[in-house]
Amino acid sequence: MRQPAAPYAPRLLGVLLALSTASLIRASSEAEAERQVVTMWFWGASPINRQALQNALVDPFNRSQSRYQLVIEYRTSVDYDVRIAAIANRGPDIVYTSGPSDVQPLARAGKLEPMDRYAAQYGWEQRLLTPVLNTCRQFGHLYCVPPSLCVNGMFYNKAVLRANGWSVPKTGGQVEAIMRAAQAKGLYASVTGNGGWEPVNEDYISVFLNQVAGPFVFHDVLSGRAAWTSGPMLNAMTELDRWYRAGFLGGGDYFLLNFDSSLALLHQGRSPFFFAPSFAFQWATNYFQGADADDLGFAPFPNMNPALPYPIYDPGSAFTLSINANSRVKDGAAEVLNWILSSRFVLDISHAWPGYWSIPLKSFPRDPTATGLVRTYYQSMADITDAVQSGAFGYNVDAYLPDATKELLGEDLEAVWLDQERPDQMLQRAARVYARESSRGALLHDIPTPHF
Repeated sequence: MRQPAAPYAPRLLGVLLALSTASLIRASSEAEAERQVVTMWFWGASPINRQALQNALVDPFNRSQSRYQLVIEYRTSVDYDVRIAAIANRGPDIVYTSGPSDVQPLARAGKLEPMDRYAAQYGWEQRLLTPVLNTCRQFGHLYCVPPSLCVNGMFYNKAVLRANGWSVPKTGGQVEAIMRAAQAKGLYASVTGNGGWEPVNEDYISVFLNQVAGPFVFHDVLSGRAAWTSGPMLNAMTELDRWYRAGFLGGGDYFLLNFDSSLALLHQGRSPFFFAPSFAFQWATNYFQGADADDLGFAPFPNMNPALPYPIYDPGSAFTLSINANSRVKDGAAEVLNWILSSRFVLDISHAWPGYWSIPLKSFPRDPTATGLVRTYYQSMADITDAVQSGAFGYNVDAYLPDATKELLGEDLEAVWLDQERPDQMLQRAARVYARESSRGALLHDIPTPHF
């Protein structure tokens, strides 16, 4: 899960001390267990989720062989810590980043191990969805794997729709009609927002570029064959601006709501919809429980452009895992990654932690015993996988744009909403930054083409 960056200076000493401590722990563990320790730093997950990962990954992996011992360390500032450690040629064997674009600086600096040989050894190309795996192909090599397929879509409260006689919308006109009716009843049109984490803006940019401009236009922009400032691109950003001004994105509370509070309000019946990445299933488990477990639904984002098919998904990855170029146990780290990229791991983790570890397998597994929210999750991921396999996909901003362009769009969108900038000016600035990143070789070169 993407995490805000921490300030540099106050944490540097603590990071370096932690590195020294980790080295001592590794030496001790190797002496005691006669195994090579494989370390992974991870974000500060809840105790329940930590136990789920222990049960589904750490314990079974360690039991499966006698050569390596996986140890996970949880850090609330993992993105910052990894960067500082990598610069010092230290850090964990398995490197966490908050998405493919965050991999680029480390890959360019030679801090990550190219994993092409492991992909060939374990058959990852045959196992994983190409549009998702290709986001990790940078500077001519595979520098990460994407263990968390996510798409932006529409969570909805079945009970709210049922009580008001509303059907699950499939078109822009249908969803707008329901949102306006919800507003008239004193409800939120939708609950969503970027409270505490501005990059949420990128999710809605991704939705509208794919749903309004369309994947083929966006593909040509990414490939340098079409202009950022073209008519379809401007239409997409103008439409997103209209949605915000109409109160369709969290009403007046967009800058206050976050994913957790939005799900709480959705569960309370305060809105019919929550527009968000599919990995939000992981927080929905806090609310849609017991008798309410079947009330949560997930659907593709409604069709905003009649010229485009329905559904269109924008696959990306909530986070990535790489191998530290300075690791002494690269083969062991790759073995851990291969364990994660498996149907067995999906089935083991999903009953306790659905939504986050959605491995982009070409054949997403199903648990026939699953019920309630977890059953909805399995069905949603199967539908997403089938659509992407069939070619009905677009491009997730967080996965396909280089870091500076992605951040500029997220920041400038707020400037548009606050009347400090126009959509055309936002796109002009994005074009300039994208061109600079292109000149530095920071763009993805193997961009798959949708076929529908």
